[in-house]
Amino acid sequence: MGKLNAEKLSPNPEFDLFLYLRVSGTAKVEQHVIDLCEEHWEAFKEHLKGYRFAESGSKRGVVLFFLEPAAEGLVEEAWARSPTEGFALHNLAVTMVMAAAAQQVPEIEAGACAPLPTPDRDLKRRIERLGLVWNETGNVSVQFAVMTHDPYAGGCAVCYLRTSCPKSDVPKGA
Repeated sequence: MGKLNAEKLSPNPEFDLFLYLRVSGTAKVEQHVIDLCEEHWEAFKEHLKGYRFAESGSKRGVVLFFLEPAAEGLVEEAWARSPTEGFALHNLAVTMVMAAAAQQVPEIEAGACAPLPTPDRDLKRRIERLGLVWNETGNVSVQFAVMTHDPYAGGCAVCYLRTSCPKSDVPKGA
């Protein structure tokens, strides 16, 4: 990618019950879970960060949305109270970063997938400047994060995880 500029974004996603259901892998949730999610959405949003990395003058780049570790603490506290609450808030955190990514790159919403770019040295350095660490397994050092191409650059064929993702349409070993 060359020398990258980092632009701080101001993500402000709305709670999307349908996305939450997809993330949760369920067709329905009880009202108390919806209430719990709505109650925690704004608290999680305070910990939501977003950045766009691109070469100067380029329309092509990469966006990264993540929840700060304090949000992970809120999820851990919920797990300690009850498995139902922990599961609900875990899925809420995933929903939030996915909703933020879909707000920036609307095409990913159709497939509920944000293809992960292969980061070069410059992108890894930019990520490190945010206090995060890129892991070769395809994630960063926070539990809830999404990184994808902006604008949309395609699905499985451009994804770093294409050979290991269970959703991938790329033949394994390709």
